[in-house]
Amino acid sequence: MCMRPTLSRETAMLEKGKARLLRSGDFLTVEAFAVLSQLGTEQCRAEFKEWKRAGNIFSLAHEDKEYIPLYAFDPASGFRPFSSLAAIIATLGSSKPDWAMALWFGSSNSYLGGQMPKDVMADDPARVLDAARSEAYGALHG
Repeated sequence: MCMRPTLSRETAMLEKGKARLLRSGDFLTVEAFAVLSQLGTEQCRAEFKEWKRAGNIFSLAHEDKEYIPLYAFDPASGFRPFSSLAAIIATLGSSKPDWAMALWFGSSNSYLGGQMPKDVMADDPARVLDAARSEAYGALHG
């Protein structure tokens, strides 16, 4: 069986990207998030499960642990997911699995003037949603 020459390079790049995300401090285990948000661990697990089921949050699975993006939560609302996140996840969801979505949020975006979506989301969620639409549907020419 012959593999594409770029496949191993792509796999290595993805693994580097995953390691960068986990080292960034942007992702916490549910247990660590429970401490930060001052929710009990069991209450936090139950709420997280419901948020994820409803499409309000995404998570990353790594080495039998689940990691959630800290930037997805609004400290002003008691660390509930930003209301805008569900529409962004729905827009990207069909084209991006969780790791790809996390890489998108943590990468510079030309539609956001080179800023990362995770850094813009709290202040201008509409712009991030527009960037997600551009990512999902590609450039539309008229």
